[in-house]
Amino acid sequence: MFRRYGLLILLLLSALLLTACATKADTTPEQAALATGLSIDGAVLSGEPTFIDVEQDGTAMQLIARKDDAGNVRLAFNTCQSCGGSPYAWFEDLGDGTLQCQNCGLIFPLDTIGAEAAQGCNPVTITDYTVDRDTVTVSDAVLKANVERFANWKKFD
Repeated sequence: MFRRYGLLILLLLSALLLTACATKADTTPEQAALATGLSIDGAVLSGEPTFIDVEQDGTAMQLIARKDDAGNVRLAFNTCQSCGGSPYAWFEDLGDGTLQCQNCGLIFPLDTIGAEAAQGCNPVTITDYTVDRDTVTVSDAVLKANVERFANWKKFD
Protein backbone atom coordinates (compact mmCIF):
# COMPACT_ATOMS: atom_id res chain seq x y z
CA MET A 1 0.00 0.00 0.00
CA PHE A 2 2.85 2.42 0.85
CA ARG A 3 4.45 1.65 -2.51
CA ARG A 4 1.30 2.58 -4.39
CA TYR A 5 0.83 5.92 -2.57
CA GLY A 6 4.57 6.61 -2.53
CA LEU A 7 4.72 6.19 -6.29
CA LEU A 8 1.66 8.43 -6.75
CA ILE A 9 3.17 11.15 -4.53
CA LEU A 10 6.47 10.91 -6.41
CA LEU A 11 4.69 11.32 -9.76
CA LEU A 12 2.72 14.35 -8.52
CA LEU A 13 5.84 16.05 -7.16
CA SER A 14 7.69 15.41 -10.42
CA ALA A 15 4.86 16.93 -12.45
CA LEU A 16 4.78 19.98 -10.17
CA LEU A 17 8.54 20.54 -10.50
CA LEU A 18 8.46 20.19 -14.29
CA THR A 19 5.61 22.69 -14.56
CA ALA A 20 7.40 25.25 -12.37
CA CYS A 21 10.61 24.96 -14.41
CA ALA A 22 8.79 25.51 -17.70
CA THR A 23 7.49 28.97 -16.71
CA LYS A 24 8.99 31.68 -18.92
CA ALA A 25 8.94 35.47 -18.44
CA ASP A 26 7.12 37.56 -21.06
CA THR A 27 9.47 40.55 -21.06
CA THR A 28 11.85 41.84 -23.70
CA PRO A 29 15.40 42.59 -22.59
CA GLU A 30 15.33 46.26 -23.59
CA GLN A 31 11.98 47.07 -21.97
CA ALA A 32 11.82 45.01 -18.81
CA ALA A 33 9.83 47.13 -16.37
CA LEU A 34 11.00 46.15 -12.93
CA ALA A 35 9.85 46.95 -9.42
CA THR A 36 13.00 49.07 -9.27
CA GLY A 37 12.05 51.01 -12.41
CA LEU A 38 12.98 50.43 -16.02
CA SER A 39 15.84 48.20 -17.14
CA ILE A 40 17.36 48.80 -20.58
CA ASP A 41 19.79 46.47 -22.33
CA GLY A 42 22.68 48.85 -22.97
CA ALA A 43 24.18 46.45 -25.52
CA VAL A 44 21.42 47.36 -28.00
CA LEU A 45 22.15 51.09 -27.76
CA SER A 46 24.18 52.85 -30.44
CA GLY A 47 24.72 56.38 -31.68
CA GLU A 48 21.23 56.33 -33.14
CA PRO A 49 18.30 57.10 -30.84
CA THR A 50 16.31 54.19 -29.41
CA PHE A 51 12.74 54.99 -28.33
CA ILE A 52 11.63 52.98 -25.30
CA ASP A 53 7.98 52.81 -24.29
CA VAL A 54 7.08 52.37 -20.63
CA GLU A 55 3.86 52.66 -18.65
CA GLN A 56 3.92 54.26 -15.22
CA ASP A 57 0.83 54.47 -13.02
CA GLY A 58 -1.38 53.88 -16.10
CA THR A 59 0.28 56.65 -18.14
CA ALA A 60 2.18 55.94 -21.36
CA MET A 61 5.69 57.40 -21.30
CA GLN A 62 8.65 57.19 -23.65
CA LEU A 63 12.40 57.54 -23.23
CA ILE A 64 15.06 58.28 -25.80
CA ALA A 65 18.33 56.40 -25.24
CA ARG A 66 21.59 56.43 -27.17
CA LYS A 67 25.34 56.19 -26.72
CA ASP A 68 27.48 59.24 -27.44
CA ASP A 69 30.76 59.12 -29.40
CA ALA A 70 32.65 58.14 -26.22
CA GLY A 71 30.26 55.22 -25.56
CA ASN A 72 28.47 56.91 -22.64
CA VAL A 73 24.74 56.31 -22.21
CA ARG A 74 22.56 59.40 -22.76
CA LEU A 75 18.91 59.35 -21.63
CA ALA A 76 15.96 61.72 -21.90
CA PHE A 77 12.19 61.60 -21.67
CA ASN A 78 10.64 61.97 -25.12
CA THR A 79 8.67 65.08 -24.27
CA CYS A 80 9.65 68.70 -24.71
CA GLN A 81 10.81 70.96 -21.88
CA SER A 82 9.20 74.02 -23.52
CA CYS A 83 6.18 72.50 -25.27
CA GLY A 84 5.34 70.05 -22.45
CA GLY A 85 1.64 69.71 -21.85
CA SER A 86 0.84 69.68 -25.56
CA PRO A 87 -0.30 66.37 -27.07
CA TYR A 88 2.32 67.00 -29.80
CA ALA A 89 5.27 67.55 -27.42
CA TRP A 90 7.45 64.67 -28.59
CA PHE A 91 10.46 64.25 -30.86
CA GLU A 92 10.98 62.21 -34.01
CA ASP A 93 14.29 61.07 -35.45
CA LEU A 94 14.83 62.70 -38.86
CA GLY A 95 17.54 60.15 -39.71
CA ASP A 96 20.20 62.78 -40.37
CA GLY A 97 21.62 63.16 -36.87
CA THR A 98 18.78 65.38 -35.70
CA LEU A 99 15.46 65.18 -33.86
CA GLN A 100 12.42 67.39 -34.47
CA CYS A 101 9.82 68.58 -31.96
CA GLN A 102 6.39 67.64 -33.32
CA ASN A 103 4.78 70.62 -31.58
CA CYS A 104 6.92 73.62 -32.58
CA GLY A 105 9.06 72.08 -35.34
CA LEU A 106 12.46 72.93 -33.80
CA ILE A 107 15.27 70.69 -35.07
CA PHE A 108 18.33 69.95 -32.94
CA PRO A 109 21.34 67.55 -32.97
CA LEU A 110 21.30 64.16 -31.26
CA ASP A 111 24.18 65.30 -29.03
CA THR A 112 21.73 67.30 -26.92
CA ILE A 113 19.93 64.11 -25.79
CA GLY A 114 20.75 63.69 -22.12
CA ALA A 115 22.92 66.82 -21.99
CA GLU A 116 22.72 68.36 -18.52
CA ALA A 117 22.86 71.91 -19.91
CA ALA A 118 20.08 71.32 -22.45
CA GLN A 119 17.37 73.93 -21.90
CA GLY A 120 14.35 75.09 -23.87
CA CYS A 121 12.92 72.98 -26.66
CA ASN A 122 14.77 69.75 -25.89
CA PRO A 123 13.84 66.34 -24.52
CA VAL A 124 13.77 66.29 -20.71
CA THR A 125 17.21 65.08 -19.62
CA ILE A 126 17.46 62.09 -17.27
CA THR A 127 20.61 62.26 -15.15
CA ASP A 128 19.53 59.95 -12.32
CA TYR A 129 20.15 56.42 -13.63
CA THR A 130 22.64 53.62 -13.07
CA VAL A 131 24.75 51.58 -15.47
CA ASP A 132 25.84 48.12 -14.34
CA ARG A 133 27.78 46.33 -17.08
CA ASP A 134 25.35 46.47 -20.01
CA THR A 135 22.20 47.19 -17.99
CA VAL A 136 20.91 50.74 -17.66
CA THR A 137 18.33 51.23 -14.88
CA VAL A 138 16.02 54.20 -14.38
CA SER A 139 14.46 54.08 -10.92
CA ASP A 140 10.76 53.87 -10.26
CA ALA A 141 11.05 57.17 -8.35
CA VAL A 142 12.43 58.98 -11.44
CA LEU A 143 9.62 57.60 -13.60
CA LYS A 144 6.98 58.59 -11.03
CA ALA A 145 8.45 62.09 -10.64
CA ASN A 146 8.03 62.69 -14.39
CA VAL A 147 4.74 60.93 -15.12
CA GLU A 148 2.80 64.24 -15.13
CA ARG A 149 4.87 65.44 -18.10
CA PHE A 150 3.05 62.77 -20.13
CA ALA A 151 -0.52 63.50 -18.95
CA ASN A 152 -1.56 64.77 -22.42
CA TRP A 153 1.22 63.14 -24.45
CA LYS A 154 -0.07 61.91 -27.83
CA LYS A 155 -3.70 62.27 -26.67
CA PHE A 156 -5.51 63.86 -29.57
CA ASP A 157 -9.19 63.59 -28.57
